[in-house]
Amino acid sequence: MPPDVPPLRWRALYREAELYKAALRVYTKPLFQWRKALSTSTDGRTLYDFAAHGLRSLDALHAALVRQTFAFRPALALHYNFNRKPRTIYLSPWEDRIVDLLLYRVLNQRLHGWFSPNSYAYRDRGHGLDVCQSRIARALRWPAPLTHNAPLYVVKRDITDYFASVNHDLLLAKVAELVAPDNFLFDLLEQRVRFVYVDNGEPRRAPVGIPFGTAVACLFANVFLTEFDRAIESTGVRYFRYGDDLLLIARERATAAAASRLLEQGLATLQLRSKPSHEANLVLTGRDEACLVFVDHSRRDVACNVSVGAYGDEACLVSTHGLESFTPVHDFRHLGLLFRAGGDVSLAREKSHKLQNLFRFAFRRRRRTWKKAATPVERARLLAGIAAETVESGVRNVAIFDYYLKHVNDERQLRRLDRWLAEEVLSLVFGGHKRGHFRQISFAELRALGLPSLVHRRRLLRSGRIASAFFIWRQERAARAFGRTAVRPRARAAFSPLPEAAAKASL
Repeated sequence: MPPDVPPLRWRALYREAELYKAALRVYTKPLFQWRKALSTSTDGRTLYDFAAHGLRSLDALHAALVRQTFAFRPALALHYNFNRKPRTIYLSPWEDRIVDLLLYRVLNQRLHGWFSPNSYAYRDRGHGLDVCQSRIARALRWPAPLTHNAPLYVVKRDITDYFASVNHDLLLAKVAELVAPDNFLFDLLEQRVRFVYVDNGEPRRAPVGIPFGTAVACLFANVFLTEFDRAIESTGVRYFRYGDDLLLIARERATAAAASRLLEQGLATLQLRSKPSHEANLVLTGRDEACLVFVDHSRRDVACNVSVGAYGDEACLVSTHGLESFTPVHDFRHLGLLFRAGGDVSLAREKSHKLQNLFRFAFRRRRRTWKKAATPVERARLLAGIAAETVESGVRNVAIFDYYLKHVNDERQLRRLDRWLAEEVLSLVFGGHKRGHFRQISFAELRALGLPSLVHRRRLLRSGRIASAFFIWRQERAARAFGRTAVRPRARAAFSPLPEAAAKASL
């Protein structure tokens, strides 16, 4: 925070209303993921156990926060493997989760203006993944036709195991610049930094890292890197940080190289490392021709790989000097999207496969239905209806499709997906992927039978003629949550917006 602003203190920050707002968020989250209400920590209590005496529990929690006697209890360490990446999630008791979310909310709101405007994850408002992706695409658009042939220099980094690598002493020193060290607020934050957890029945204190899976850890993640963000921004590059994903864009090679060196120095100062497999120094070119690379032959340890090409009458010269070499590319993958020079955005390959698999799984689940059709045309009609239902009525799928269609502007890729979908339907109707199938049922006939078009749906979304599917998705998940938790064994209460009512219903 600015030097002339007094440090934050608990009494000036805490309000009982904020406690109840945090409790409401904790109570209502199982509306969308009902199994989370049944999760237990070291105290063995579910959300329904806490809700059995909800108001009294919240009153006691409020009194402890006012008296400044509240203390966090040990969390439960749960080990997972997400896509072959080991992760440890720390599950706190329900009272601790409420206070944890309270700290995140009030501090995130107060520090919103202090955080870097180029940090997009875990922010209070006006940021997020959508905004980050849109601004990256905007930064890649050429400013004027005269500079259309100029390359862009892109530096990509990803911090290795960021949450588990944060140094406690360095983080607390940064927290002490924002919060009075002799205050109860600092004591609470220090407890969350030097957190205690139970792993395989053995209590431990974390020597390094912040508790992944807690709300306040997201706040710490931004606090720890804000000074680093400002240092990178001062180099004059376009800077984007989403959590631990770092992206720098510059129009001058020297600027990009200097920012890259400063980035590495900054990470080393914070005792962090970038993933070697995710490191990339790129030259983004706007044409299909290769970029002429000038290699510094005064360095014998520099590989001499030269690709010759030209843009019209002008050659594009990119100097590579040792560690600051830049590889010519026409696009790069970041945050699940494929970005190109000029701001064109496509789906990354795995995301395209993800959309294809949604159709494949839908066809497989309804196999008994369309297999019974007597004629090829009727079978095609049923398959087209299943595809349309996947895109327009399968609520979770709608949110996924519309999210990607909102960002992608590469209609050629969407046309290829539309073509693939038509071929997939015909292969199920006639057997095998053959071009001759279109002689029996044309693409126009498939569209008349109800086959959806991603190109058409994207245009409807962009023009505002289709409402956002996100709110429909949430409503559907809420209905499912109520339906699934309404009938439960007596030991488990049905979830209700009023926790006491749900608890009494289980008696």
